[in-house]
Amino acid sequence: MNYRPSSAWSRIDRFFDQELWTDESGLGVLRRAASRTLRVAIAVGRAAWDPLLNLHAMGLVYTTLLSLVPFLAVTFSVLTAFGVHYRLEPMLTRMLEPLGPQADEVTQRVVEFVSRMNVGVLGAMGLAGLFYTALSLIGKVEDSLNEIWKVRRSRGLRRKFSDYLSVLLVGPVLIFTALAIIASLQNYWFVHRVLQIFRVEKAAIFLAGHLMPFLLLVAAFTFVYRFLPYTRVRLGAAAVGGVTAAILWELVGIAFTALVASSTKYAAIYSSFAVVIVCLIWLQTAWLVVLIGGQVAYVHQQPLSYATGRRPHGVLFRERIGLTALVEVTRRYLSSQPAYRLDELARVTGAPQSVLDELTDAFVARGILVRATEPEGVMLSRPPEDLKVIDILEAIQNPARTDAWTARTQASTVAEVLDQRDQAVRSAMSDVTLRSLASETDRPESTVADLTQYRRR
Repeated sequence: MNYRPSSAWSRIDRFFDQELWTDESGLGVLRRAASRTLRVAIAVGRAAWDPLLNLHAMGLVYTTLLSLVPFLAVTFSVLTAFGVHYRLEPMLTRMLEPLGPQADEVTQRVVEFVSRMNVGVLGAMGLAGLFYTALSLIGKVEDSLNEIWKVRRSRGLRRKFSDYLSVLLVGPVLIFTALAIIASLQNYWFVHRVLQIFRVEKAAIFLAGHLMPFLLLVAAFTFVYRFLPYTRVRLGAAAVGGVTAAILWELVGIAFTALVASSTKYAAIYSSFAVVIVCLIWLQTAWLVVLIGGQVAYVHQQPLSYATGRRPHGVLFRERIGLTALVEVTRRYLSSQPAYRLDELARVTGAPQSVLDELTDAFVARGILVRATEPEGVMLSRPPEDLKVIDILEAIQNPARTDAWTARTQASTVAEVLDQRDQAVRSAMSDVTLRSLASETDRPESTVADLTQYRRR
């Protein structure tokens, strides 16, 4: 038996590069769970060193410094109306707990500054500025998550205002109400009596002190990953990202606390500014954890798009995806069925949604597709017999027109050769339309099953 290391390494490379991220419907329960766990582990490891995610985390630190006090001021005003503002300080202390002994000092200064802020004297313009600064933090988080999800569009101004304001006003109330309910349950004699009868007082103390805060953290992260990205995120994917982010938050908090407690270099170098430096480092680490959780949610829902985005793919790969998607949209059009949502089209064709989204923008810009709002989806802009395949291929190869540059180089020999090629292709495919292609091609299951072999061409 001859052992070939190169062959073994190629199989390993093919597994991590292709097979791990493909359809897992044929796997058993255990193998499917192991595959998803391995995906999450790889995504977390890569995301921790991703330069783009670290850059977004740095930007969020700057936005946090500008927006923290206005954000807490609005939250403090809302909680005051419900009579639970006194719980703001314990929650802030818990969030800054990894700072060690400096956490109490930072918390007291922030809370003192927020409590002294008199919103009533700001006036209309000042109040509007306060809300804008507070909402900008949520907007930056959405932009970062949209970048992770490869979302090419963002919410409109009206939608941003309504959605962000709902998160800003309703979110803190729900969190602090849940904490108040948990705390108040401990004061009822009935609850104490039940705990004594079943002898689960220690378990109840552990549940209230450790498990419930963790579950609330999971719920908060899940809410962020489910509703902030401007795309359709499944609850299961958001929950996986929420659990991952909560676990990382606890582990990183423990490691950061140990690092701060054992290190005296910051105090020796920066003196009284050491607490500021440590706070900035923790803010960047915390935001990086939030973004890693968003990356995990994206990988869980769109593993093929995640894998495809990390490797090069050529024009042939895009042509195959674009034509296959348009053929399926044409079949839906001819059968008078509702428009395809983009995630549905990606699932039916087996194509990466990130690439499909980019091609859809090119088709909309060229007037091949239009976006429908009710119901949401994409559909043909005109009858399929009027849409020539050669025009579709041109839209795929050249999403942005370059007519001005071509005009300056028409006289060159290279331009003449390319023009002859284009004319020959156009002449050979002049009669091929989307309608004829849709009636002749196989179903997407057979035409896109081998998409991965074209991605490097």
